Amino acid sequence: MSEAVAECFGRAAAGYDQHATLQRRAAERLLQKARPAAQWLDLGTGTGYVARGLPAQQVLALDLALPMLQQAQCLGTPNPVCGDITALPVQAGSVDGIAANLSLQWCHPLAETLLKLADVVRPGGQLLATLPLAHTFPELQPLAQQGVLACNRFADEAGLNQMLSQSGWAEWQLTPFTEVVHFADVRTLLAHFKATGAHHSAQRQAGLRGRAWWRRLNDHLIQHRQAQGIPLTWQLVLVEATR
Repeated sequence: MSEAVAECFGRAAAGYDQHATLQRRAAERLLQKARPAAQWLDLGTGTGYVARGLPAQQVLALDLALPMLQQAQCLGTPNPVCGDITALPVQAGSVDGIAANLSLQWCHPLAETLLKLADVVRPGGQLLATLPLAHTFPELQPLAQQGVLACNRFADEAGLNQMLSQSGWAEWQLTPFTEVVHFADVRTLLAHFKATGAHHSAQRQAGLRGRAWWRRLNDHLIQHRQAQGIPLTWQLVLVEATR
């Protein structure tokens, strides 16, 4: 994971939970599948929501952004560890389960990361991860194709299945699901990405964003307005794997 990703999430730490509706929804699906165990490792713990909910005697809460870990500690999250998912500071075969709520999509290449995760889990241990799928944010895709917005590219189900088949996990199951969050206006929608650290994009290009850019963005998104507000659709998947 890059320093740019850490900086984005670090800046978002203080107000993260006020805007993390989608992240909590995904976390609840993940936590419902977690089996009680001696030790869990929560990757990309953020402010520690998943770490505090895992059924374990001990949870290691890992994040690359130190301000996120500081916020997690203030909320009562135990055992914070500042570290990189792609270079885990834990020994092989040392944990019973790994949780990763909307964090593995920042790891490149993902296939290599999945292989490393299998190495640190004991036989019979669990991996639970939520990830965005290809074709998420359909409301934003036309803008991305026109170069108005930069959007990250995510794996599809076939790609994930192939990666898991080569990563050392004995069994796995993919459960796609959709979440929609509504925003009062376009400014609130964009503020959500910034406030949750998710505005980082490898495709992002530097440049001025003036009135014409804003007008084009606003005119496109207000066409999607519903009674609840402007929708943003996440196509997600819950990965359940056994070592």
